[in-house]
Amino acid sequence: MTSKFIITFLCVFAFTFLNAQTDDVYYGTNKTDTTKIKKTKNTDWLKKFTYGGNFSVYFNNATYINVTPTIGYNVFKNLNVGTGFIYNYYSKDYGGQYGRVTQTIYGGRVYARYLVTPTLFLQGQYDKLLQPDFYNTTNPKQKVWVDYIFVGGGYRYVLGNKAALVATLLYNLTYNPLLSIYPSPLVFQLSFVGGF
Repeated sequence: MTSKFIITFLCVFAFTFLNAQTDDVYYGTNKTDTTKIKKTKNTDWLKKFTYGGNFSVYFNNATYINVTPTIGYNVFKNLNVGTGFIYNYYSKDYGGQYGRVTQTIYGGRVYARYLVTPTLFLQGQYDKLLQPDFYNTTNPKQKVWVDYIFVGGGYRYVLGNKAALVATLLYNLTYNPLLSIYPSPLVFQLSFVGGF
């Protein structure tokens, strides 16, 4: 009797933990999914940012280094606005009484670039540079902030889905031949632009 009771108890106990499969087609019941849904991060806003800038180096009887990193944001499909940092280093040995002249120029930049076509664009740019004061002949190491306002346009050579080489020709609206670090009101820039 005891063995029949133990076998019956074990069978009832075992059957309570067995789950039978339900056929959804015939009985209309849905099996609930208990797995957690993994939340994905929305990174679409990151795709509107661009990065780039230009870098140039010249070595001969003078040393010239220019580094201008920029970061931009696509406000609209064809309008990119951005900001950046400008660093220029110039060193040349003039010999005689002048000796070696070394200058460091730095500052900031903001720009707006509008794509007229996928390859042609218009650009406005404002640079503010801390540079030597060429008017001050008594203290050549004194520096002054100078504003540069440029307008122009250029050509964009697309390298892939998220990169391009950019050639820009700008005209300096505030050109002053005695104060400008650029020898002409026309300035040519070659830079790289990438996206995230």
